[in-house]
Amino acid sequence: MKRNLLKVTAAAMAVAFALTACSSGSSGTAQTTAAAESAAEESGESAEKNTSGEKDTLVVALQQDIVSFDPAFAYDHTTNQVVDQVCESLLQFTADGGLEPMLASDWEAVDATTYVYQIRDDVNFSDGNPMTMDDVLFSVQRHMDAEVASNMAWFYDNVESIEQTGDWEMTVKLAQPDAAWQYAFATTAGCIIEKAYAEENADTLGGPGVAVVATGPYVYDNWVTGSEITLKSNENYWDTSVTPQIKNIDFQIINDETTLVTALKNEQVDFALEPPTEMLSELESAGNLAVSDIGSWSCLHMAINCQSEYFSDVNVRLAVAYALDKDGLYNSILSEDGEEAINSIPFGSALYGAASDSWTKYAESAFDPKGDLEKAKEYMAKSGYPDGFDCVLYVKNSSVRSSCALYVQSALKEIGINVDVEVVDGSEMSNYQFGTSRDYDLLVINWEADYPDAAANIYPLFYSQNSGEGGANASCYSNAEVDELLQKENASVDLEERTELLQQTLDIVGQECPMITFYYATNRVVMNQNVDYTMSPSYIWNFYIKDVVVK
Repeated sequence: MKRNLLKVTAAAMAVAFALTACSSGSSGTAQTTAAAESAAEESGESAEKNTSGEKDTLVVALQQDIVSFDPAFAYDHTTNQVVDQVCESLLQFTADGGLEPMLASDWEAVDATTYVYQIRDDVNFSDGNPMTMDDVLFSVQRHMDAEVASNMAWFYDNVESIEQTGDWEMTVKLAQPDAAWQYAFATTAGCIIEKAYAEENADTLGGPGVAVVATGPYVYDNWVTGSEITLKSNENYWDTSVTPQIKNIDFQIINDETTLVTALKNEQVDFALEPPTEMLSELESAGNLAVSDIGSWSCLHMAINCQSEYFSDVNVRLAVAYALDKDGLYNSILSEDGEEAINSIPFGSALYGAASDSWTKYAESAFDPKGDLEKAKEYMAKSGYPDGFDCVLYVKNSSVRSSCALYVQSALKEIGINVDVEVVDGSEMSNYQFGTSRDYDLLVINWEADYPDAAANIYPLFYSQNSGEGGANASCYSNAEVDELLQKENASVDLEERTELLQQTLDIVGQECPMITFYYATNRVVMNQNVDYTMSPSYIWNFYIKDVVVK
């Protein structure tokens, strides 16, 4: 790919670099420092234990506290790191985004609206009680109960019924075809907990001192909110083929970046996800740490509000796309944080999945307007606003996003668009991104798929009904042909057909340019060099410390 020079004034880029360098966000507290010191007491001899192979406690840093042990509310990268150890789902994702059995022994899509699951009959809960079909039905049906208010309820929107249809068989009937359903039971929407315990502790289930009773290889030990969570081995673990080397897990909540990096370097912490990019070189130069990149299902992009006065004009949107030299922006600022993006494809190779060959070929010729100022001026001249206009871009405070926003501001000035950059907090950004307010022009935001399928980015971002409140179509993009293609895709269970329909969708979306894709974000993990574990892009659902090996 031909590289172009970055078309931005030196002064503006200097500001961007200053933001990148200065926004480490260190806001440590005595509590987080104490947490690191506590970790040191627990694992002060970690280097010696790692070398001898006797280490049986893994210290994992969390950047914030978890929401709950209840899988109905486990829907974020932090909470799931803990819940994944205690709870297990009916299915699980493979490293390449496929599906395989876990608590279900087999499953079949009988037709587009009927899924049949064979459930294992040899599973015990951590308290020694056998897992029954009543437990399975209770666990999945509770997501459909409005009083539970499960964070995973959306997976069940098209479910008509879930019934036992054999001694160890369960059948799910959908009201209409839904290609996303196949993935539901590999997430926390498919975790099984003990019914009797959940009902007995209904008011406090998942909280400190209560947690849940489930089937995973680890069980609740203690939770000091805001500081530490400890787990221990499940002595009644049903899968006798697995003998975890790690017997105890100590999750330390450390939200100060400097404290986290120090704890990793001093071997007070063994493992941390998403270490601070600003301190990456310090981690990489430490002789006792290994930093690895993990593909992700997310993309950082600028949503262009197609309902706003100026940006409803497709010529304006294309002018914006051509005015931005994304190659130069990527090389100057973004290369350490992700994979370079193609504008009309809102996901990277980690979401190609089983259709990898098809998506790789599609990406070679996909529409990707960028870095052509003369063409940008031509589109502005054809628009209804040839003399330019003033607009506002909202961005959440972070070094990378702020740098992108400042670059957009500088580049669009060259075509007569004066951009006022407004920094907002996370709550205000959520109101914009998910539809409480659609009164904006431009947003720099991130979107991440919930399951390993290209549709998990395309459908939320471009289906017109998702521009309503709660929807992720922050571009307020609407195209009847796109809607029809996405409806057909969602009703199909044939991967080849679905992939073709999704690519036809992106052909149209790309030419109408409702968003600018900056990059496909990279997730990272840093661990003690003596700890051996391979993360996959689906780690939010399948981070399994039972598989960690200490060399």
